[in-house]
Amino acid sequence: MEFNSLEYLLLLLVASLLFFGAGYRARLVILIAASLVFYAAWNVPLVSLIVISAVIDYTAGRLLGREGPDHGDDRARRRKLILAVSLAVNLGLLGYFKYANFFLDNVHELFGLGDEASFIDVVLPPGISFYTFQTMSYTIDVYRRKLRPTDSFLRFFLYVSFFPQLIAGPIERAGHLLVQFDQAATRPFRVQNLVSGGQMIVWGVFKKAVIADHCGLLCDQIYQNPGQYDGWSALIATYAFTLQIYCDFSAYSEIARGSARIFGVDLMVNFDQPYLTTNIGAFWRRWHISLSNWFRDYVYIPLGGNKQGKRRTLINLTITMFLSGLWHGAAWTFVVWGLFHGLLLLINAQLGDRFARLLPKGRVAWLGALIAWFVNFHLVVIGWILFRAADMRQFGEITVGIAKDLALAMIGFGHGPSTEQTLFIVFTFGFVLVSYFDRKFALLERVWSSPTTASVFASALIVATLLLGLAEGPAFIYFQF
Repeated sequence: MEFNSLEYLLLLLVASLLFFGAGYRARLVILIAASLVFYAAWNVPLVSLIVISAVIDYTAGRLLGREGPDHGDDRARRRKLILAVSLAVNLGLLGYFKYANFFLDNVHELFGLGDEASFIDVVLPPGISFYTFQTMSYTIDVYRRKLRPTDSFLRFFLYVSFFPQLIAGPIERAGHLLVQFDQAATRPFRVQNLVSGGQMIVWGVFKKAVIADHCGLLCDQIYQNPGQYDGWSALIATYAFTLQIYCDFSAYSEIARGSARIFGVDLMVNFDQPYLTTNIGAFWRRWHISLSNWFRDYVYIPLGGNKQGKRRTLINLTITMFLSGLWHGAAWTFVVWGLFHGLLLLINAQLGDRFARLLPKGRVAWLGALIAWFVNFHLVVIGWILFRAADMRQFGEITVGIAKDLALAMIGFGHGPSTEQTLFIVFTFGFVLVSYFDRKFALLERVWSSPTTASVFASALIVATLLLGLAEGPAFIYFQF
């Protein structure tokens, strides 16, 4: 069920009306029912995977809670065994449904099995990477004694399946969400929650249907047959994908936050203008924040973080970004994309200060910041070519085409962009410039803060979406993860 569909709006409306007319326990049941309907609209049998994850981790949490303090080797071993079983089941399901085909395809290529080899066709359950990481974080936090296990399976199942953020996050922590379910289930209806939630939804649908989907059409046209276009067209398509993936994913997060807000639940902010950053470390602190925090807390820090010397820090960064790339998709392009960002993080950790010292200072410090932003932005753009390319061959074809035409134009032997291409380049950097002013002066926040301007702006967004939005645009990009 797409967020930008009438079916979703109907589900949200019905769930809201029933929710505020019911008592505490019934409210939890209503949200769970809405979540099951939302997911079953994609595939009914795959709902069983969410149930399995919820049962396993709820049970693991309860067992870990009963073990009490670690006094003696036997109790410590039991706690480790409980955690291991939970992780094995969750990672086993994720590994099978997401990576089985990838593994078999690579075995097929490695051993040259030929066309006669037959493979099973494993369907990728929507959102499995998100809800698996979310439920795993609960068990790990209980094991670390950072969280007391809940004794309510209803609350826990709602934590795992809450429909606004079930498919593509944000990846919430139980300590943040469980207590909010209790509060939301006892609070009366609040108009302010409906207003602010509606604003987020309207803004998110606009970004998705008007900006992301149109950029997606442009990108798809060129990336499907890059050999038929010149390097400038490939650059425009890459800029288009750069805007598409941000507007698409941040739009999902806005709609998710808005939907949850109506019920009185505050989901975390998942994006904070990442394209305005001047180094790759800052980019990852402001892009897909919930996933970056997850890998930091459950992979990077447990490996040792940056506390065991430079060499170990570099190894830990490499492992973390390799896993981050693999999490995004079962393809070598995603793996290399993760390693590429890992390399950028390593370079930034080792040479970032030296690079900063070379930039202009004093009265022209703004120029130094602009150069740092420009370099960092285009490193991210190069990474998006890997992310979007169908395979490594296409990545090479697009990258070489862009580099060749840019180089020829710079030395006067090639042509520059066409008028239409120039306009899109201006639009791309104009989008970033508007984002800069929005962050600096809180423009969007000011617009929403006044009832008059908020009404006019929301009406304009709705009209623009109806007139300019694609009726049957592509699904949200991160639904495939």
